[in-house]
Amino acid sequence: MSTYTTISFPCNIFCADLMDVLTPVEASQLADWYWRIRGDISMLPSYADQNFRIRSDAGDYVLKVANPSWSRMDLDLENQAMMTLAEREPALRWPQVLCALNGQHLLTFPIGGQIRQVRILSFVPGRTYADVIGSLAPAQRAVLHESLGGAVGRLTRGLQDFQHPAADRLHDWNLMRLPALHDEMAHIDDAALQAMVQAHVDVFCERLPSWHENLPVTVLHNDANDLNVIVALDDGDPCVNAVIDFGDMCTSFRLADLAIACVYAMQHEADPVACARTIVRGYVAQCPLRRTELEALQTFILARLCHSVLMATRAHREAPDNPFIMVSQQGVRRLLRHLAGVDRDAIVRPFLESSHD
Repeated sequence: MSTYTTISFPCNIFCADLMDVLTPVEASQLADWYWRIRGDISMLPSYADQNFRIRSDAGDYVLKVANPSWSRMDLDLENQAMMTLAEREPALRWPQVLCALNGQHLLTFPIGGQIRQVRILSFVPGRTYADVIGSLAPAQRAVLHESLGGAVGRLTRGLQDFQHPAADRLHDWNLMRLPALHDEMAHIDDAALQAMVQAHVDVFCERLPSWHENLPVTVLHNDANDLNVIVALDDGDPCVNAVIDFGDMCTSFRLADLAIACVYAMQHEADPVACARTIVRGYVAQCPLRRTELEALQTFILARLCHSVLMATRAHREAPDNPFIMVSQQGVRRLLRHLAGVDRDAIVRPFLESSHD
């Protein structure tokens, strides 16, 4: 891994160690000084970081100031993955990582008395899947489902054999760590839901030893949700333009990225099984799966839904006055209840007729 040094700000920009956050003017000066990028700048919403969109004559960019909790290795993992995908899978518009004038793609600055990592990525145009899907006609929805599967298949294929030391970190959203959430089961406020989650988690945990031996493991994006999938709406059919936000990357079962994409897309549909089948069709066209993976997919989808319920239960227990924690759970719980009455091979049955080994 390349070495780095903490960079001091030029005195004519600002006194960074007195500030908690950057203003747009200061972020603009930072982009100009170290990347020679100039343009109109505005703040973007972010859960924990500071993000600024820069509109320049050469294109649009995002300057990202990482929360101090992010280590340099974590962010290097994200950047290396995006650079690998840009090289291996150019059909999609992954966020492009821009190197600064010194050749580094990640700079370290003292801001607000803390060390912050700063980088610039290209801005990916389009609208989020969540924003688009509700306005589409049924035929267009099916086209988008297949495009989503194809994009996630390219994502999996592009990260094949990708390695990075930070990818082995312990991540709460790694499905391999689902057993660690078992104690949260007692805090689920709905007895019927609790029993359902218990049953599916028990099945997943029972099969984990066998899956560790028989299912492919790789570095995953691990968060192809409906807010991280970007859709292009040109004159033709809607298609997935990119997958963004690599902050949940980890090493886990290869199958998990497909299961996660299915979980979020299925929540928008009256016929979630048909939706998942179309996503799988698009996926296997780009990244064929083993028969053992296909047979496990529906269990993985159910496990991810249970994972979401348990994570939300823990978050709500730790912050009971936050009303937003449980809002997204409505779709998760509705889909979980729906799939509980569906045959376990309902999604993949059409694909089991042909070998994907």
